[in-house]
Amino acid sequence: MLLTVINLSACDDQKKKNGQVVARINGEEISAPQLEAELQYAKRLQQDGAAPRQAVREQAMEALIDRQLLLDEALRNKIDRDPALIQIIERFKTQAIVQAYLESKAGNQEQPGKAEIESYFHAHPEMFARRKVFEVEQLIIADRDFSAALKAVMDSSKSLNQVAAWLRQRKIAHVQRQYSYSSAELPPEVGSRLQALGRNRLFVMKDGQRDLLCALTELRDSPVAPDAAEPQIERYLVNKKMQETAIAEITRLRAAAKLEYIEKPAEKPAGDIDNNALPVTATSPGKQQAVVRRSIEVSGVAGLK
Repeated sequence: MLLTVINLSACDDQKKKNGQVVARINGEEISAPQLEAELQYAKRLQQDGAAPRQAVREQAMEALIDRQLLLDEALRNKIDRDPALIQIIERFKTQAIVQAYLESKAGNQEQPGKAEIESYFHAHPEMFARRKVFEVEQLIIADRDFSAALKAVMDSSKSLNQVAAWLRQRKIAHVQRQYSYSSAELPPEVGSRLQALGRNRLFVMKDGQRDLLCALTELRDSPVAPDAAEPQIERYLVNKKMQETAIAEITRLRAAAKLEYIEKPAEKPAGDIDNNALPVTATSPGKQQAVVRRSIEVSGVAGLK
C-alpha cells in the first residue's frame, strides 16, 4: 500500500520524464524507475541477500504488474474515495516521509563493523552458538478455566494426554497444538529453566487471557553459524542505531515544541517514549515471531514463576 501511495503521486510525472518503459498493462505503463524502486524495497526486506538479482528482478516485475491490475480495478470501483481508506493512505504517506527524514539524519552514521558484529555474536550465545529449540505440546484454555483442581491434575499427571482427558470429561474447551520455541525467542532465564525441566515435565505458560498447559517433548541443539548470523546482526544493529536517532530527534523536537493537550492522555514518566510508536523498531536477531513473555509457572517445581 505504501508503494502504491508513492506511485499514485509520482509515477505519472516520472513516466513523462523517463521514456524507458518496461511493461504495459491495459495501456498503463510501468517505468524503469518504478521497477528500480521496487527492487530497492525488495532488497531491504530480503533476509539473506542470497537470491540472484535476475530472480529478484523478475519477482519485482510481476509484483508491479499484479499491483497495477488490482489498483486499476480498485479505482474502477471507486475504492480510493472511501474516507477510511483516505485516512490510511495519509497515515502511510506521513510514515514514509518521517522514515525518509530519519534515514537522512542517520545517513552519516557508520555501518556496523565486523568487530561490532562479532562482539554481539559472542555476547549472545543463546541466540547463535548455543541456540536451542524447544518442542512443546500445548493445551490452550481460557484463563478463567484454570482452577486449583486443574493445577492438581497438572502436578500429578505423567503426560499432557491425561490432562486433555480430564478437560474433555469436564467439557472444558481447549485446543491442542505442537509449538516450537527457540532460546533466541525466550528470555534467558526462561530458556535455562526449561532446559532444567527435562522431557515430558508439565508446566503452565500464561498468555494474556489464555493459559497454555505445556509439556516439553524435545530439546535439541540448533546453532547458528557466524556467517549465517552476520546479516541478521547487521540489520539489528542498523535498526537499533536508527531507533536511537529517532528517540534523540523526538526528544529534541519535543523540548523545543509548544505542546498543548486538548484531551490529556494517561500520565507517563516525563521523557518516556513509546518505542512501539517509532517508525523503526529493532527486533533482536534470531527472533522469528512474537512469543509468550509473560509469567511462567511450572507445576510441581518450586520457585519458577
